Amino acid sequence: MDIKPTNEIMRELLRLYRKSKSKESWQVITGRNPKGRYDTFISADDKLWQLETEPIGSMEFIGVGSEITNVDEDIRKIMRTGSPVPFGIISPQRGKFSIIMAGIEQYSSDSVHLLRKEYFSEEQIKLEEKLNQELKRLVNRNPSFARKYKEQKEHESKSYM
Repeated sequence: MDIKPTNEIMRELLRLYRKSKSKESWQVITGRNPKGRYDTFISADDKLWQLETEPIGSMEFIGVGSEITNVDEDIRKIMRTGSPVPFGIISPQRGKFSIIMAGIEQYSSDSVHLLRKEYFSEEQIKLEEKLNQELKRLVNRNPSFARKYKEQKEHESKSYM
């Protein structure tokens, strides 16, 4: 399993999308995991990618991902469960452009949990380790990032009731 930053995964997905003969069959499902991170599964042309992202600001995320498997009918069924919601990712790239992926996705933390734990638990552990390493590296290298990340975590922990 080759773990990459989300911007590299997005470049790969864009390349595949442009070549795809069945663009309408692409599916996305997202859910929050117990650590407060988001897991996003993208099925495309019989392959499945997972992105694990952590909010680091009000509309900013850091993440890593990997192609994890081929898609079978059981996975397709899980990918169709949940509530339909608008979906969007803006992924800055080197140079002057960003890749924007948008549409309607399914949102279900239960379905994502099922995929994470029942189907891809070993891959999930590797993704979490890599994301933890990236977060630690950013916090240690950049004091302003560390402050912004701490503020985001404090904001998430506040009750709004």
